[in-house]
Amino acid sequence: MKILFDTNVIISSILTKGSSFDVVIDAVKKHDIFYTEYIIKEVKETLSKKFDLSLPVIHSVVELFKKYGTKGEKASEIIDICRDPNDNQILADALLNKIDMIISGDKDLTMLKKYQNILIIPPAEYWKII
Repeated sequence: MKILFDTNVIISSILTKGSSFDVVIDAVKKHDIFYTEYIIKEVKETLSKKFDLSLPVIHSVVELFKKYGTKGEKASEIIDICRDPNDNQILADALLNKIDMIISGDKDLTMLKKYQNILIIPPAEYWKII
């Protein structure tokens, strides 16, 4: 199964080592994990601005995620489906890369539940589906 983690799940898994951490670890072992440059950019910006982490720490986090993931293509055509326009790129990228599941803590995404053939779930739902 191809899984795309939203930025908030990646950051939560790194900083809290709670349920998001457990989901990411399990998914990395059992599924194909994808990332896009858009998500990597969001992760870097959030870790830098919101959490004030140093560039070497941010670089290590990003490289670790890249090591276990597959780089997906960035969609050039953006769809307009989400309440939050920033989430439209994630949906477009998921569609282009034939992602099966997006795992996100963002209610603007999870309220959709499904977009075309892409299941959109919060981390806690992962255990019920897998």
